[in-house]
Amino acid sequence: MGNNKSYNNITKFAALCSVMGAITTMLLIFLPNPVAVDFEAQAALHDNALYMTKMWILFVHPQVNLIASLGLAVILIRKHPLKTVLGTLFLCVWAYTEISQQALIIDALNGFWRPGFLGSEDDSRRVLYRTLIEGAGALSDSKYFLVIYGFGLGSLFFGLAIKNTEKLGKWIGYSLIFIGFLSLSSFARYYLGLGFLTPAVDFCYTWIYPYLQPSVRIAIAIWLFKQLDTKDKLL
Repeated sequence: MGNNKSYNNITKFAALCSVMGAITTMLLIFLPNPVAVDFEAQAALHDNALYMTKMWILFVHPQVNLIASLGLAVILIRKHPLKTVLGTLFLCVWAYTEISQQALIIDALNGFWRPGFLGSEDDSRRVLYRTLIEGAGALSDSKYFLVIYGFGLGSLFFGLAIKNTEKLGKWIGYSLIFIGFLSLSSFARYYLGLGFLTPAVDFCYTWIYPYLQPSVRIAIAIWLFKQLDTKDKLL
């Protein structure tokens, strides 16, 4: 009885996190991005409420989605141990890297370097801050390297693990496989020089991904709730 109660609690919390993941996904996709046309305007973003709100949403986003994925892992690991372990590994890489990326942007870039640049009257310090700000772009991009790589492989392996379940699970599985391949294709065009992928990737990110990704998060929440009290899936 105790094990079943713990299983249900984990599943409910993971499902709730998946709903929160859908909400954060929609906010990140559909909230407008502030316009900053030059370096000075970009430096002033640290004082822009909309911009900083999106950065904090990006900080929370991987946390709730990772917890939702761990809820999936608890259920899937008995029947698909290798795919589940690999999916969990790569989604942990994604989540930790994106969290650390946003910590860099929120704290170092917008808490110190941008205000320091705008507030400094000493030319040498302004040059120093400008160098740090411009370097932050490269540091953030190196983290993005791992973000789309880890997210792509993690989504792919979880998709392969869940696709052989019932109808909703099958739809989730093939959707995650598509999202995984899309993320890896984006990785390939940016970091492997496969520019021919760009038109198809841009089309998918513009017309499919913004609607598919939140839908998958909601579907995962529903699927998790359907697993409650299913004793034969306990570890």
